[in-house]
Amino acid sequence: MFLPFLGETFALGAAFCWAIGPLVAYRGIEALGTFRFSMYRFAFSSLVLFLLSALLGQVEFLDVRSIIYLAFSGVIGVAVGEACLFQAVFLLGPRISSIIFSLHAPLTAFIGAMIFHETISLLALLGIFMAIIGVYIAIIFRTSSERIGGEFYKSDLFFKGLFLAVLAVIFQIIGALLSKEVIGSVGIFHASFIRTFSASLAFFPIYIFFKDKLLETKTSDLKYIIISACVSTIGGMTLLLAAFASTEIFRAVVLASMSPILYILLMSIFRGERFPVLAWGGTILAVIGVILTITSA
Repeated sequence: MFLPFLGETFALGAAFCWAIGPLVAYRGIEALGTFRFSMYRFAFSSLVLFLLSALLGQVEFLDVRSIIYLAFSGVIGVAVGEACLFQAVFLLGPRISSIIFSLHAPLTAFIGAMIFHETISLLALLGIFMAIIGVYIAIIFRTSSERIGGEFYKSDLFFKGLFLAVLAVIFQIIGALLSKEVIGSVGIFHASFIRTFSASLAFFPIYIFFKDKLLETKTSDLKYIIISACVSTIGGMTLLLAAFASTEIFRAVVLASMSPILYILLMSIFRGERFPVLAWGGTILAVIGVILTITSA
């Protein structure tokens, strides 16, 4: 049965997951360290996704090409890309890193449209530009309570952080394109399992290399791992793959990049945070852009 805007709904669902995910993740990172927390999260997500794909009868390893593409997508786009992004945030702070990393959305949309021969109408093109510019405005003019620099921010490490942020953008684009190439021939949960399991294997040596400061792991910290895994990895990643399978990549990527907009809405409603007027202007612009992107033929 054909359901209109199904892929777009999946993409917005992924954006919603990634908007609320950091609210849980930062507590887990504080308790366990950045890379230990991510490694545990990927390992737990892999187990749950494998069980889900097995229950749904999606486990199938005969399509070697799809498995290879998805595995590389997990290693490059998830594990290495996330490691670069974490270090960029560490050196540059969340604001600058977010602004740079948001470049992956328009670049993936346009590169993907060319590779997969998707037609972007003038109205959709206008919507994409409005959405991305709106997201940038929303990121730049965030609440004044946000800390600008990273935990150990040093101006002389700016270019190192910039280089890592650019690498994170490149790896994110590659990971998305590899997934889109084969997602139509693999079950969604099975595809998400392959990506996550590959990322967890690749993340282990990354974790060993960076060596988070040794923190005591408490049983009470497990809830952060479980919740973050269910929301950000199992939820966000699986919904994005479902969006890739159900609609054009440019629509899926642009809508999935709306997490900063949803974050502003959620923080305003549930935490009463006051954002600048320009941030709200960016939010409105992004919403209008999304509507144009979705409704354009």
